[in-house]
Amino acid sequence: MKAMKEKIDEPDRQRYSPLQTLLPVRRLSSHSPAGPSADIQKAIVDEARLLGQHGKMIPWYRLASKYCLSIDALQTIFNQTEVDAQRRQQQSALVTKTAERHFDSVLCQCNWEAVASELDIPLIECLDLFDASNSTIQPRSLIESYGGWSTTEMARLKQFLADNYTAGSTVDWKLAGAYMNVDVLECQRVGLGTFHDTLNNVGYRRICEFRESKLSWKNVHQHFLQYPNFTQLRSRWYGLKRKQEGRTNDIIAVEWTDSERELMKDLIDRHVQSTTRSELVSIIQRELPTRSLSDIKPFTRHYAYELTAGCMRADRRIRLRELVAEYGEDWNRIGKALDVLPSKAQHNWIKCGGYAGDHSAWSLEEIRQLQRLIDSASKRRGIDALSKSFWAAADDETLLRMIDGSMMSTAAKWEQAGKAVGRSVIACKRRFKILHHSRKHIQVADDRESLVTSEVQGQFELSSAVDWPQVSQATGLGMRECLELSQYDGGKASWHYDPDSFSQSMVDRMTGFIEEHYPTPTPVSYRAVSNFMWVDMNDCIRIHDMLRGKSNWTEADYERAVALRAQGLTYKEVARHLSPTLTHSSVCNALQFYLSPKIVRKPISADEVEEINRLADEYAGKYPVVETIDKIRTQLNLGNRRGWHSTVSRLLAAHPHYQAKLSGFDYIDLANRIATGQTTTKLAAKELDVPRLALEIHVSDMNSRLFSSAWTEEETRKLLDYVQTCNSKPDCVYFSKLLGTKSSIQCSKKIFHLRHKGILSHIPKV
Repeated sequence: MKAMKEKIDEPDRQRYSPLQTLLPVRRLSSHSPAGPSADIQKAIVDEARLLGQHGKMIPWYRLASKYCLSIDALQTIFNQTEVDAQRRQQQSALVTKTAERHFDSVLCQCNWEAVASELDIPLIECLDLFDASNSTIQPRSLIESYGGWSTTEMARLKQFLADNYTAGSTVDWKLAGAYMNVDVLECQRVGLGTFHDTLNNVGYRRICEFRESKLSWKNVHQHFLQYPNFTQLRSRWYGLKRKQEGRTNDIIAVEWTDSERELMKDLIDRHVQSTTRSELVSIIQRELPTRSLSDIKPFTRHYAYELTAGCMRADRRIRLRELVAEYGEDWNRIGKALDVLPSKAQHNWIKCGGYAGDHSAWSLEEIRQLQRLIDSASKRRGIDALSKSFWAAADDETLLRMIDGSMMSTAAKWEQAGKAVGRSVIACKRRFKILHHSRKHIQVADDRESLVTSEVQGQFELSSAVDWPQVSQATGLGMRECLELSQYDGGKASWHYDPDSFSQSMVDRMTGFIEEHYPTPTPVSYRAVSNFMWVDMNDCIRIHDMLRGKSNWTEADYERAVALRAQGLTYKEVARHLSPTLTHSSVCNALQFYLSPKIVRKPISADEVEEINRLADEYAGKYPVVETIDKIRTQLNLGNRRGWHSTVSRLLAAHPHYQAKLSGFDYIDLANRIATGQTTTKLAAKELDVPRLALEIHVSDMNSRLFSSAWTEEETRKLLDYVQTCNSKPDCVYFSKLLGTKSSIQCSKKIFHLRHKGILSHIPKV
């Protein structure tokens, strides 16, 4: 007891008296209960370890008072737990080493049965003692590494679960994962699917007992936690119940006699459209009292749907066509022959037209007939047959040939391809993607193109000319389609613009063809224009763009314009030499842009700033400031750099030479002189030989000090009186001198503001 007193720490001495401290100990030593439960022992050990951490002495008297046990009993429990923990740690190390010896690196599995046999320990206990953190055996993932679980792996896991866990028991998936040497979550996910089938007769009877005792499915699921949720457990139980009762949902498995089938089909045929499904089942059950509802319902549902709804299969549609050809539209006879309601037979005939589907290839005659129908329909409606959304095979071939099979072609190539097929660049890119991925080239279209090309080539080689109506008649295609399909370019002439020999008749012929066959907004097919004019397609594109006023200047155009100007020609004459639609102003603007120095958007670097400061030290005071700026610009080649002048002026304004010149300068007098119009900052900077920027900064600062931006009522009244006395435009410089507190610019802005508000609307503008 004396030793117990010494263990009491100082805070407890202050809180309890010696008598209060000894009384619980005496009571506990005389009334210590025997045999605490495992949970209480675990709580005692955990709390003792918490109180004794960091080398502190465990206050056993507190635990004795809390758990109503003697100190000796508490120490015995604690020591025994420590011994058990050490023994378990030794056993765990032994099991881990043994498992590593029995590990097959080829199969990535451990022979746990051999481990349990060698150590004479149950298999589950071996798995529980196995320490994966201190083992070289690493869990695998069969799904990621091997593409899934094999049949052997699934059977091994299923056998392990069946041998060690009965129905209704909770599976420790950590042990199952150690047994299979896989990740715990993966083992649980796969194992739940395999363990569902372990609901045997024992589990079925247990669930029946639970359900008879009015236990809900959620509570029943607490006894069968191997199922993810109670719905799967309930579904499995109902399936097992139907199996034991000999029931099935398959209507084919029910043995129906021929007379019963005919009777049910006749009843369904007569009542399916006038009654509900439930009433129909009741009618059939009255006629067949020996059959249960579970047998009649699936049959009724299946055949009622077949009789009333759904589209027929292809073979039944073929049979429908044959019956219609044989009986006409006698739907009662056809329905009986097809074993469906007459209304369904009629509905399928109206909806599908008895069309069974013809998937054979289109013949050339069918394509020609379809094209003639399209052309005739378009002429009647006054629209173009080949709309923007229609892509002919010739256009596809032209696009593929010009783009060279790559989406990474230049913008110029895409633009040329778009002009060749008469479509935008975006449309060409979309079409090219389709062709590039599908690569479906219709052989019929190739035959049409080769047919037209060979006919055109034969005529040109025979007579050096092409009769397009004759080509259209020979190929059976429209003349415009022949013009778009022909790929023969032999003997085509070039067409360049020359102001002296330019033929207006050719221009009228080309524009007339385009307006007739490609009215706005139909895109122009320059392949057809080239074949019609028998001129190179690129020349047709260039001349047509020129006539429409499109001026895409090239380097050659700029050089030619410069050369013509060097010969002494005026801008109007240069425009006439370049294009019939160009104006002299557009040529002038283009040449000014071409010849003017290009501004480089590159900031002044730090090295260049140092060089400017060095040159400023060299030239300051030696040359006037204007020449100094020019010399710096010339030596550093800053003429085409944006903002170079302000940068150089700012650096010169901070130079000591110019700062010394401006020291003691009367900026107030300069500001007053500028305000009264006697001088400007540019003239003052030239007189003083200093950078203009240096004066502007100080003058702006003086203006803000001398002349307040806010107008008082007295100043505004004086301004109004002065303006009222003026017979003409007010002299702001004179009034600024009279007022003395505002500059001439401020007076001008104030007058403008008053006029804008309507106060001085009758006064002339300043």
